[in-house]
Amino acid sequence: MRKWFFLRTPFLYCLISAFVYLIGTLPAQGQPKTIILATTTSTQDSGLLDVLLPIFEKKTGYFVKTIAVGSGQAMAMGQKGEADVLLVHSPDAEKKFVAEGYGINRRIIMHN
Repeated sequence: MRKWFFLRTPFLYCLISAFVYLIGTLPAQGQPKTIILATTTSTQDSGLLDVLLPIFEKKTGYFVKTIAVGSGQAMAMGQKGEADVLLVHSPDAEKKFVAEGYGINRRIIMHN
């Protein structure tokens, strides 16, 4: 009976709970890391992503799934958590998007 005493201690319960939690949050073996990029059709059509994304994917090991839509629709996807990164061109709407807490780290990378 004494050997089972340690199973009743709160420490062991916490340890087992933490282990189960960590195992449950790990990605499956071999599962690719994916980022969803919502961008505009004009950016997609420019060919820029065809040059940049293979370099990014090779360097980071992340696969980028690109969804090309209008700026408003891309930001709506971001608000709903359907995209990880937005590449859009609507400065006033972008500022509002960040101010309302839907996004962080806004950067200007190009202009037309």
